[in-house]
Amino acid sequence: MNLFYLLSLILFLCLSGNAASADNEVLSLLRELKAEVGELKQQLDRSNSRIGELEKKLGEYRASKPEIDKPGKEITQAPETVASSPAKQDDKPLVTLGDVKGTFKIPGTNTSVGIGGYVKTDLLLNSVSAGADKLGDQKLLLSQIPVGGASGEHSQLTFHAKESRLWFKSFTPSAWGDINTYIEMDFFGNPGTYNYTPRLRHAYGSIGHFLAGQTWPTFLNAAAIPDILDNGGSAGSLFLFRQALVRWSQPFALAGTAMEWQTAIEAPRSRIWDSTSPSANSNDPNAYSFFSNPDADRYPDLVTRLNFSPEWGTLSIAAMGRQIRYTDSKLGLKQEAWGGAVSLAGKINVFNLDNIRFMAHYGNGHGRYVSTDNTFSDASLDNEGNLYLTTSYGGMLAYQHWWNKQWRSSVVYGYDQAEQPDWVNQVLNQEVQSLHANLLWSPVNQAVMGLEYIYANRKLLDGREGDLQRLQFSARYNF
Repeated sequence: MNLFYLLSLILFLCLSGNAASADNEVLSLLRELKAEVGELKQQLDRSNSRIGELEKKLGEYRASKPEIDKPGKEITQAPETVASSPAKQDDKPLVTLGDVKGTFKIPGTNTSVGIGGYVKTDLLLNSVSAGADKLGDQKLLLSQIPVGGASGEHSQLTFHAKESRLWFKSFTPSAWGDINTYIEMDFFGNPGTYNYTPRLRHAYGSIGHFLAGQTWPTFLNAAAIPDILDNGGSAGSLFLFRQALVRWSQPFALAGTAMEWQTAIEAPRSRIWDSTSPSANSNDPNAYSFFSNPDADRYPDLVTRLNFSPEWGTLSIAAMGRQIRYTDSKLGLKQEAWGGAVSLAGKINVFNLDNIRFMAHYGNGHGRYVSTDNTFSDASLDNEGNLYLTTSYGGMLAYQHWWNKQWRSSVVYGYDQAEQPDWVNQVLNQEVQSLHANLLWSPVNQAVMGLEYIYANRKLLDGREGDLQRLQFSARYNF
């Protein structure tokens, strides 16, 4: 209305000040302005009418809504009904998608959490049994292959679901970088065939480039692990174990290629063949372990690794230094020696989805990192208390072929050898090798089924050897 009066005043002044000389063009302009003002007034009336209708509907809604906001009023609605009522603008949804695929955010926080894993059932037909309640019948352990005509059960059948896994992870942004945590477990905690004891596999956290916890050792490039059904791993590869460590990872680029430098201090654990120990001199070549862990470690294992990530795959070079230490307070004996090792590993994409994976290693004093559990020692202790590091070396080569998007196969061969002093027990391992060949089918992303043939061999220092042939069927369902 004020705009209407203002325009009327302007019209009056114009007409009174120069009525005689006003031309038709000015009068026409003033008439148009008056018409527009009238139209605006009509729109305002219609808006006021619509507001009145909405206020009436809001009053009817409030009259029918349960009084859950009044102090002392008991809430009688079901939780899902209350949650579906209109929320205030500053209320947050109960569940929102997380910042990482497959996660959701904890209400009221910036933390994204996820849960997953898989259920896996393995059916294994072994040419010869490793023995009652031995892990060697459930996954490949080269040190448990029967040797020298051992009277193990032939055509032995094992069913188990111990490799089934469960994991939890979280991601939280911070001014210091993303804070990530990860925990994973399986059920290999007890060697008994029908004993499903949970076992911690991974448990670590990281902030930015700094990681601390239990996970794959830095000396191992996990991207080079072959795609096989067997959980024990191949000869020639590094032992697929996890240990506590503290690690820094620094990404950078060189000539346009993504690279990463990692350095870590990791949990030490010396594995020694002790000539003075009765168990180390057993004449039974099928004894599970001839080694002792003196628990006298003083320095952590020191590891550094350089990772290359070109377009054609990934490649890593790693070096490790570690102290092997032995003490005996009763004899007043203290022996220690520093050893080291190097490794080369990677995955090379060849064509389509096919790829080549490989690992190679050489060093002394790194037997604990080699092949499967208890294959070689880190060092040997003679009768005079002298400590000799064990030199070992080997390699693994795998080729994976994709027949189509659902079917794939891998062929993997690996070999390891250790150089032992002449005076050690001659039933210790001199060399091991294995061959894996499989056919896997994934009808959907959440399921994998397959058949795998395994041949493995171990040879002792005295020349005796043993073979294992295994046919394994596995079914895995991811969630």
